Amino acid sequence: MGQLGQTFGPTDLEPSEVYLDELCGTTPPDPDHAGLIAGVARLLPDLNFHLALTRTGWHRIGGVVNEDGDRIAGNLRQWAETESDHDMFALYERYADAGYLTTRYDGRTHYFVAPMGDRAPNFVQLEVEEIVEVVDRPLFVDDEVPDDIEDLLDPPGAFGARLEPMVLAPPRYIFRVITDVADLVAEHVTSGGSDLRYIRFLEEWDRSSAGEATRFCDHFVLRLLPFQDRFGEQKVEATPLPIDALTVPKEGIGTLSGRPLADYLTDYDKAAGFPMAWYFAMVLLKKTLTAIPPAVFTDVKHNYRYLPERDIAVLEGWMHKPYSF
Repeated sequence: MGQLGQTFGPTDLEPSEVYLDELCGTTPPDPDHAGLIAGVARLLPDLNFHLALTRTGWHRIGGVVNEDGDRIAGNLRQWAETESDHDMFALYERYADAGYLTTRYDGRTHYFVAPMGDRAPNFVQLEVEEIVEVVDRPLFVDDEVPDDIEDLLDPPGAFGARLEPMVLAPPRYIFRVITDVADLVAEHVTSGGSDLRYIRFLEEWDRSSAGEATRFCDHFVLRLLPFQDRFGEQKVEATPLPIDALTVPKEGIGTLSGRPLADYLTDYDKAAGFPMAWYFAMVLLKKTLTAIPPAVFTDVKHNYRYLPERDIAVLEGWMHKPYSF
């Protein structure tokens, strides 16, 4: 393993994935994740992970149970395909009166980070899901015959038909991915074909006063979404996620200039906890903050400079080639 400031190659972390998967499968979740963090420390002693962010509010389709909560099938899609041979009317006739219920997995994604240096990409990110299976809704919503499998999985009125979410099993961890962000950046720069906006975001962090003052992974993680491109190659889309929510500006910010604008930007950065927070919020949130760069440059032309030169240079780059997520 490397020392501070060095990075891991993908082959350094890859062997650990099997053990991380086993660790997550055998470690019961707890509120502060102490057991999981201790287990990861034993597997990767040179990486000092801490919880950075938990993303909530998502769920995925589960299986099928009867009215008593006894398991009928672990996977709703597979069960429906096997039982119906894609004939939804036959499935309905067979099970309409069975009292079967679907389940769902309510999930949270935990992002753990281990800093590996001062530059923005120098950190390792570990993503672990925590899921709990609960009873969701009747198999057939409003006693309607689904049009197809997809309609069975996500029928109109599904949310309104939800039942009291009886927990069917204790929560459990699922290992998702461990990523050396510096290697991810290097791979994407070399291979191309991926969305490289996040790399520009990282580079601008290092060039701005934000990178001079603090580490990127103290304020952001990367949401990584694997996808297959039109050539069938596996790619990853990366989007910065703020660890602390960034404030959406109020209406009228675009009319500010001079001292009121300088004060607003200073206050925004102070509230966010790092310099140039308003700029990175603009890239992520868009909103009315996009009116600020022209106002700043109007002030610069009138010899009123309230941003460091390094930040003005980043802002000038955005003016010439704007981007957002």
